[in-house]
Amino acid sequence: MKFTYLIGTFTVTSALLLAGCNAKETTVEKEATTVQTNKVEKEKNVELTKEEKIAELPSPYNEIGKHFAEWELPKEGILPKDDPQWNETEPFDGKDPHDAFVYYENGYGFDKKTGYMFTAAYEMDEEGQGEPPEPSPDQREGIIMAIVDEWVYDGDYVMEGSPMYYEDENGKQIEENGKKVPNPDFIANLKLDIEDGGKMDDLLKIRSYAEKDKLKPLEDWANETINYFANASETNDNEECWNLYSKGMDKIEELNNTFKLARE
Repeated sequence: MKFTYLIGTFTVTSALLLAGCNAKETTVEKEATTVQTNKVEKEKNVELTKEEKIAELPSPYNEIGKHFAEWELPKEGILPKDDPQWNETEPFDGKDPHDAFVYYENGYGFDKKTGYMFTAAYEMDEEGQGEPPEPSPDQREGIIMAIVDEWVYDGDYVMEGSPMYYEDENGKQIEENGKKVPNPDFIANLKLDIEDGGKMDDLLKIRSYAEKDKLKPLEDWANETINYFANASETNDNEECWNLYSKGMDKIEELNNTFKLARE
């Protein structure tokens, strides 16, 4: 991405202009302006480094971005290439899975290039219940990024055909006593996503990881985002619920963009 800087064009003039302008002085002025303009054109096409782009992010995303840009997958506990688990991995974009992924002894698999977790292998009981193992400290960042990326991929949890207010067959909002009639399905879907869709549980997990790793900026982000969704879950006002839910989703998208920049 090219970043353009707005730099004023300065005109260098001779002290003789104080006494009046003539054709020669105007030529000098135009030449000086041309030189300065050419300099500006060169400067505005300079591409920032990843580190510079991260540094320009607002807080807490600049601190979070710096940490995740410097983070690396652990080098210990990697499964050897002849481990049976590799037999279940299909080629990725035509590449050898060994070149694209890395598997660990505790069951977690990560994308080598981005560091995002893409799988967690663990045992389940007869009822299909089970929990993935606790990741190692150096794996937590990859899990956090994968969680946030999945949220953005899923998008806002608004079911098609469930508008905020009841509508007639022509799509016009129905009113009673001069007020729009709220559609309970709209707010129910949002609360379903927050409470039963795993969003709150995952946010608590991110906060827990941030606390363990002493990542205060990420912990603060998690607390603020949790509050948005918690307040959205408590209100029965459609517009207020949507406003709070949207702010939480905006926070998630901003964090995801930070991760994408950090791992590019």
